[in-house]
Amino acid sequence: MASRAERLLAVCVDDFGLHDGVNQAVFDLLAMRRISAVSCLVDGPSWASGAAHLREAIGAADRTVADVGLHLNFTETLDVPAQSACPSLPLGALIKACYLGRLNVARLVTEIERQWDRFEAVWGRAPDFIDGHQHAHQLPQIRDALLQVLRRRYPAGQVGVKPWVRQCRAPGWQAVLAGISVSDTVKAAIIATLGASVIGRGVVALGLRRSERLLGVYPFDADAQAYVQRWQAWLKLVRPRGDLLMCHPSVVMQVPPPWPDVIAQSRRMEHAVLTGDAFACLLADARVRIVRLSSLA
Repeated sequence: MASRAERLLAVCVDDFGLHDGVNQAVFDLLAMRRISAVSCLVDGPSWASGAAHLREAIGAADRTVADVGLHLNFTETLDVPAQSACPSLPLGALIKACYLGRLNVARLVTEIERQWDRFEAVWGRAPDFIDGHQHAHQLPQIRDALLQVLRRRYPAGQVGVKPWVRQCRAPGWQAVLAGISVSDTVKAAIIATLGASVIGRGVVALGLRRSERLLGVYPFDADAQAYVQRWQAWLKLVRPRGDLLMCHPSVVMQVPPPWPDVIAQSRRMEHAVLTGDAFACLLADARVRIVRLSSLA
C-alpha cells in the first residue's frame, strides 16, 4: 500500500563541540547509523579536539554516513576573544534586537565569515549545511547577513557541491493529530514564525537547497517515556523526503564542563533512548529510513 511506502528522514545532532559528552554521543550514534547530520559549534572547546574522530566516524567522502554542518552561534559565549567583535546575546535579547533592527548587518556578515572560516580551517572543507544555535540563523538581520555570505560563496551559475540550509518550518496542527501536545505544537509554530518561510525563500532564490519541515521540538523535560512517544508521533509526520529532525544527546561526563549545561539531564535521556534497542523498532514500525539530506536528489 502507498501509505506503507518507505519514507526518508534526516536526523541531526546539534551542538557538536560544546563539550566531550555531546561529541561522544555523536560518535555512538554514528556507529549505530542512527543519525545522518552533525551540526558543529566551532567556538566550542571540544570542536577542534573532536574533529579528527568525527572525520573517522562519518567515513570516507565517497561513502560518508552523515553531513557535517556549521551551527552558527549568536547566543552562547564560548570563546570570549574570538567572539569579542560580535558578542553573543541571550536568545530573548537577540530576538528583540533583530526585530528592532539594532544589529549591524555588516558586522554580522563578518561574524558569519569568521565562524565559517574557523569551520573550514579545522574540517578542511566547506560545511555540508548551515543552521543556527537556537535557530538564530533565521532571525531578521542575521538571515540577511547569512544570505549575503551564501551569495558571495556560491554565486549564481557556480557548479559543484553546495550546502543545504535548515528551514524551521513547523508541521502545524497535523502534529496534534499525530499525538504531539498542543504546547509542543505551539512552541514549534513560534520557532517557525521567527523566519522559517523567509529564509527558506531566500535560500531557494540563491539556487540552494533547504530542508523542509523541522521535527524534534519539545521542552527538554527529561522524560524518557514522553520522548519515545514524541518520536512515535514525529515519525508519523515524516513526509517521503526532505524533513529534518533535530536532537541534542550527550553521554554522562566524568568531568562536567566549567559552565552549566541547562539541558544536561535531557541530553543524557536522549542518548539513552536513541541508542536503545527499542529505537530501531520505532523506525522499522514507521517504515522510516535515516538518510543524509545532501544525498537526496
